[in-house]
Amino acid sequence: SGNVWEWVWDWYGEYSSDPVVNPTGIYSASGPVIRGGGWPSAPGGLRSAERSNVNPGDRDGYIGFRLSRISP
Repeated sequence: SGNVWEWVWDWYGEYSSDPVVNPTGIYSASGPVIRGGGWPSAPGGLRSAERSNVNPGDRDGYIGFRLSRISP
């Protein structure tokens, strides 16, 4: 958190009011989610729970991604 916003698999939308595990938003929502805050973010926004959405074609110096995979 704090270096660049990271693209994640989730889609931006309102979370369900029901308890859920690993919520992913709504697939047809307003766009993919970025999380974590970037270097120009306020200190209170530098956390993994911080989220926003941008258009997939948007580019900026504070949006990136992290590759990960589930271990077999």
